[in-house]
Amino acid sequence: MTRFGFCTATLLAVAVIGSASAQNITYLVDCSKGQTIGAALGRNPTGQPVNLLIRGTCNEYVAIARDDVTLTGVAGTGATVNGPGSEAPAIFIRGDRTAITDLTVTGGKDGVAIDGAFAATLTRVEVRNPAQGGAVMVRGGGDLALVSCKLTQAGVGLRLLRAGSARVATGTEISDNVAEGILADLNSTVIVSGGSKILRNGSSGIQLSNGSQADINASEVAWNRNGVIATTSGLNVTAGSVIRNNLENGVFGYLGSAIVLNGSEVAYNETGVACRFGCTMQISGANLHDNTTHAAVVMLGSKAIFTDPMTHATGNGWVDLWCGDPESSVDGVNGLSYDGGVFFDGDVDAACTGF
Repeated sequence: MTRFGFCTATLLAVAVIGSASAQNITYLVDCSKGQTIGAALGRNPTGQPVNLLIRGTCNEYVAIARDDVTLTGVAGTGATVNGPGSEAPAIFIRGDRTAITDLTVTGGKDGVAIDGAFAATLTRVEVRNPAQGGAVMVRGGGDLALVSCKLTQAGVGLRLLRAGSARVATGTEISDNVAEGILADLNSTVIVSGGSKILRNGSSGIQLSNGSQADINASEVAWNRNGVIATTSGLNVTAGSVIRNNLENGVFGYLGSAIVLNGSEVAYNETGVACRFGCTMQISGANLHDNTTHAAVVMLGSKAIFTDPMTHATGNGWVDLWCGDPESSVDGVNGLSYDGGVFFDGDVDAACTGF
């Protein structure tokens, strides 16, 4: 009985140890010695969570087609994944709960791509110079968190397609891309927060199309051709956000889009905020200043609604609030307020009409 009890206890201990080790298997991949990430992923076919520590530059296409994979760059080793051409993304994610930390990603059809309803997190990752396409692409219901990352020198910094979603957080910078910094299309969603910056992109800092949505919280969109363009989409810009120094519009809403600005600053653009073709903008507590032409524009059947607290418009080149046609309406300004409340401190075009 005693021996049987001892053996049973020993077997249980081995089972517990085996179970614990199955929770996370760690391999070192030293690409400077010819090792590859693909081979390391193939060493563990039974599907346990795997953490790969990356040293040096790995010249390969990395396909992650399993759940619970972590790639972590070893500090001081130049840890890089370089897609050797344009046949595939440098890192292609088709598994859930992927985490990539402290890596540089270059080359590939896209730098990092998520295809399908999978979740991934990139932390302190720089993605730059893909062979073509975008630095990062998310589509088909995929979800991505970017934490302290940099996406740069690509065609598009971040592309979200077909209900893709992303959270751009904690000082992430998306800059110096040929076209859009962020492109969200076909019911995609992006949240930009935590001091993140969308800078110096050749087209729009953020482009929203076809039912997409963006929330900008305590972040900056600056020095792009246009700051944010929303077409048949929604935009919410909240306190602490700055949209400035964009060559054309700070914010432009089009074709039934809904724009909400609450406590944000829109300054030093050609036009601050514009709504055209059935667009609605609601503005409260904003500072619209030093734009070359108007602080705000509504035209072609659009609406501007100002609510408490007061929005200030100062230093703009032309009339602060301009209405391009009698089909457009405004509320909450002096003389044009449904309930008598005035929440816009600036000049109002004589052509503006109330609801």
